[in-house]
Amino acid sequence: MKSKIIIGTRGSELALWQAHYAQNQLIKAGLEVGIKVIHTKGDNFQNLSFNKIEGKGFFTKELEHALLNGEIDMAVHSFKDLPTQSEPGLCVGACSYRENPFDVLIIHPDAVDMSKPLNLKTNATVGTSASRRKAQLHAIRKDLQLKDIRGNVKTRLEKIGNEVEAVVLAAAGLNRLNIDLKGFHRVILTQTLSVPAAAQGVLAYQIRDNDQEMKKVLRHLHHPDVEMLVNFERSVLNALGGGCQQPIGVYATQNNEQGMQIWACFAENEFDFPIRVFFQSKTLDGLSEQITNRLKSSSKKSVFISRHLTSDSFFLKAMNRRNYTVHAQSLIYLTPLPFSEIPIVDWIFFSSPNAVKFFFDQNPEINPKVRFAAIGRTTAQTIRQYHRVCSFEGEGSDITASARLFGDLNKGSKVLFPCAENSLETVQKVLGQSVTAHNLAVYRNKELEEFELPSCQILIFTSPLNVKSYSKKYLFENAEKIIAIGKTTGAELEKFGCKSYVLPFLPDEISLADVCW
Repeated sequence: MKSKIIIGTRGSELALWQAHYAQNQLIKAGLEVGIKVIHTKGDNFQNLSFNKIEGKGFFTKELEHALLNGEIDMAVHSFKDLPTQSEPGLCVGACSYRENPFDVLIIHPDAVDMSKPLNLKTNATVGTSASRRKAQLHAIRKDLQLKDIRGNVKTRLEKIGNEVEAVVLAAAGLNRLNIDLKGFHRVILTQTLSVPAAAQGVLAYQIRDNDQEMKKVLRHLHHPDVEMLVNFERSVLNALGGGCQQPIGVYATQNNEQGMQIWACFAENEFDFPIRVFFQSKTLDGLSEQITNRLKSSSKKSVFISRHLTSDSFFLKAMNRRNYTVHAQSLIYLTPLPFSEIPIVDWIFFSSPNAVKFFFDQNPEINPKVRFAAIGRTTAQTIRQYHRVCSFEGEGSDITASARLFGDLNKGSKVLFPCAENSLETVQKVLGQSVTAHNLAVYRNKELEEFELPSCQILIFTSPLNVKSYSKKYLFENAEKIIAIGKTTGAELEKFGCKSYVLPFLPDEISLADVCW
């Protein structure tokens, strides 16, 4: 056994935290461990964007040379910084637990606009040097001004309010350094908004490939469950030919019911609109190739969606990026239903953007103490467009799960449900007696009598009534793929004999684009 193990690391505060974490874990195992700081190329070019620094591994090369020369026994890296092809003679002997893998948008309070996507005011300046982050931010908000910034975590935070109005940082680094973000507004960029870098949030412990002694030592640090997911993420990255500075994101997670869930995105450069995909699978076998093929596929398809789309629709732009032809048409028509006053309640709960629009467009008098709730990101965003705070936002495509959570948190509350005249009352039925529910019909929806649709390979239905309207004229089995927004829409498809359909991860345009391939 080595008398003393030497860990090599970069000298930044975060890199030192990572090295000390590994050191402490090994000391607990009864080993003597020292740390050696080594400067890398990435530390020397603080004023350049990542994609302007030549070559791969600019945060790792010097550490790898020190390993090969025997100056250190192991190197600790942020796994996302390691090239997918190992340096000859070296290997990753173990990996750590996974800290929060997502990015965080940290915004100066003067630049916050809750009515806008990402809660940023128009033309806000955002600091980030990562091409992956730039491409995905611009896909959501083309008006944002993206500025290259470098430096350690605290240096970049200090630029907020001076050089930029917001910055994007990895949640893992913020959590590990216990950074106080009091005074800033924060938006967590989950994988449904911005797919993280492969292996983000994980530490890699690199050693010499022939060092059998260190391989045994690293058993004290290894997390095999994390290794399986990270190795898969990096296999997709490698298949796409990407490095840490390219606009590629891959994130995999294990779900007990659905098995593996994988999000991936790819863009040619930071100015390119990224192509995204979402996969669910019980096995990883062959999945890397499937994802790569979908991201780089040049096949053209036609898509029908039972909803009108605006020119700035994320879904429409995503389909245009794929060279898909989109036919967007609602198969129902909506008319407002006037109402005079609303009852005294604690909450106003919206299940759709239409309910929000037809409610607020009548300028009702609302008690300032009333709070607002929504099912889904799109409905919550519509509430914010009317300059209201959304205090509860249900997540996922399972409305019943969100309704149960709301009921558990607000037992005994009085809740108003603005809705369609013929609403299915899905949320109200789930809540049952846990709240006092008041329904308020604010609009009427009816099926179109006359419409003509072209034959499309992909059919997307946004509501049960659209399914019903479509079924009166067309067959479902002619489609290559059918997508239902929400389980109630899926249940309606089943009534008409359609058993095979896909549910997006969330009932919003980004998640819809993820499964439209």
